[in-house]
Amino acid sequence: MSILDALRRSVDNFPGGREVVAIRIGKTGEVLRKELSGAASHKLGAVDALVIARLTCEVGMAHCHDYAALVAQECGGRFELVTEPAGEAPSPVAKVSKLVVETSHITTAVIEAMQDGVISDNELAQIEREIAEAEEVLRKLRQAARAVNAAGKPAGIARSER
Repeated sequence: MSILDALRRSVDNFPGGREVVAIRIGKTGEVLRKELSGAASHKLGAVDALVIARLTCEVGMAHCHDYAALVAQECGGRFELVTEPAGEAPSPVAKVSKLVVETSHITTAVIEAMQDGVISDNELAQIEREIAEAEEVLRKLRQAARAVNAAGKPAGIARSER
């Protein structure tokens, strides 16, 4: 998944869709569509990308951290939330069960796509969406496991390992 893919998914799933996001960042829906498509004639700026990511995080969308995670990955680092979202306790067991659900979605998408022996563009897009959702669950599982690990250590030890 590319950075534009992550932002496009966020915009497409934002309440009200692209038109609402476009208004919030002071553009028309068509200009935002072209910028998110990667068209050579239109470039999405870093500030607009950040605003889009922030808007999606403010409404608590499922993949709101994808942009930040991809930027960190491209720079050789990793993205890690400092705290869990409100109301969500760090439970690795709960995250594993979500991972099982997501991997079953991937399996279903691949099996359905391969029924005719060919993966169409739409089928590939569906498979990639399912994989991205599983990657998000894996990221949250890692955070939950680390949080439980840190909570089980004395304060001095937990801080020194960071």
